[in-house]
Amino acid sequence: MTIKHPEGMDFSWKEKRIPFEIFLDQMYQANKIEREIYGQPKISISDYYEANQDFLLTKFTEEA
Repeated sequence: MTIKHPEGMDFSWKEKRIPFEIFLDQMYQANKIEREIYGQPKISISDYYEANQDFLLTKFTEEA
């Protein structure tokens, strides 16, 4: 059985985020897991970024 895709549709996945957004998401996910382990309350990614902005920017430039 052959699956036909509509013409003109691109089904390939492309990353549209900038490298810092990817880094921020990875750090947030790690923090989220750590908070769950230690029973700390959940926070949004924007709150996480505000609270750790200096650290995140420094760490990102070190790794780049």
